Amino acid sequence: MKFFNIQQNKYIKLSGLFQIALLVCMITTSAFAFGDKYAGEFLKIGMGVREMSLGGAAVASPQAVAAVYWNPAFLVENSVLSGQFMHTEEFGGVLNLDYVSLAFPGHSGYAYGVSYFRLGVDDIPDTRSALIDDNGNGQLDSGERLDFGKIGKFGASENALLLAMARPINSKLCIGGNFKILSKSLGSTDAWGFGFNLSALYRLLPSLQVGAIVRDVTTTFLYYPDGDNEFILPSVQLGGVYTFAPSAIPIVFRPSAGLDMIFEGETNQSDLSLGFTSSGFRLGLEIQVKKFILLRAGRDNLGCMHVGFGLETMLGAIDYGLAMGGSYTELGQSHRVGITLHFVELGKSLKRYL
Repeated sequence: MKFFNIQQNKYIKLSGLFQIALLVCMITTSAFAFGDKYAGEFLKIGMGVREMSLGGAAVASPQAVAAVYWNPAFLVENSVLSGQFMHTEEFGGVLNLDYVSLAFPGHSGYAYGVSYFRLGVDDIPDTRSALIDDNGNGQLDSGERLDFGKIGKFGASENALLLAMARPINSKLCIGGNFKILSKSLGSTDAWGFGFNLSALYRLLPSLQVGAIVRDVTTTFLYYPDGDNEFILPSVQLGGVYTFAPSAIPIVFRPSAGLDMIFEGETNQSDLSLGFTSSGFRLGLEIQVKKFILLRAGRDNLGCMHVGFGLETMLGAIDYGLAMGGSYTELGQSHRVGITLHFVELGKSLKRYL
C-alpha cells in the first residue's frame, strides 16, 4: 500500500508538471498573440536520419542518441555510451545540415545526452561592393556591370546546442527535458537565445507506447545586437508507436503516428486549423528484417514523403534517407547519411584485433 501511495504521489506530481507546462503555453500564446513564424523554423527540420525517414513520427520511438532532440525522456532506455553523426544536403545541396549527438548510460537514476545541430548556407556571393554604379542610384542599370574582383562571400547559419536529462518515474513512465542554446548568423550579424523543452514517455503495453514533448515551454527569445529581437512560441508534439512481429516470418513492423500543434496562426501548410492553432499529422513505418536490416517510409507534417534504410550491428548503425515530394519536388531532393556508434563495443572490437 505504501508503494502504491508513493507511485500515486509521483504520478500526481507529474500530471501537475505537464498541466503547468500546457498552462504556460496558453498564457504565453495569449500574451504575445503570434510569434515570429520562422524564428525557430530550422529546429523543425529534425535530427537523426532514421527519425527523419519516418517523417518525424518519432516522438514515441526515437533512437536513444536522437532522443536528445525528439524526446529526452527516451534517454532512460539507453544503456551504453553512444554517438551519432549526420550530414544532410537539403534541397539539392543548397542547405547543409550537420548534427552530432552523444547519449550517456544512466547513472543514479538519471540519463544524460548532448547534441549539436548546424544548418547553414555557405559561400553566398556578396555583390554589394562590386557594382560599377555610373548613375549612383545603387541599381544595376543597362550598360553597368559588376567588378568580379570585388565580389566577396559570406555565410548564413543557424545553430543549436541541446543539453538533455531524463529519469524514470516507474516501470512505465519516464520524464525528461532539455535546455537549448541557439545562435544565428548572417554575415556579420549574430543573434543568441535559449529555451527549454519538457517531455514524457509512457508504455501503455509491452508493444505500445506514447510520447509527448512541449517545446519552448517558457517561450524562446532570440536577442540581436540592434534590439530587433525574435521569439518562438510554445508548441506540442504527440506520438505513438506500435510494435508487432508475426510468428511466421522474421520481420518486425513498427507503425508510428504523430501530431504537431503550433500556436502561430499558420494555416497554409497545416492539416487542421482552429483559430490561431494549427496541426500537422506525421505517419511512419519501419520494417525490421532479421534484426539488422531496416526499411523506412514516412510522411511529415508538411505532406512531404520520406524513405530510407538502415543496417544495424553490435558496433552501431548506418542509415540513409531521402526526402521527396512537396517542396522537395521544386527545390531538389535531400539526401541524408548518418552513423551511430556504440563506443564500448567498438573499443572491445579494436582491442580484439590490435
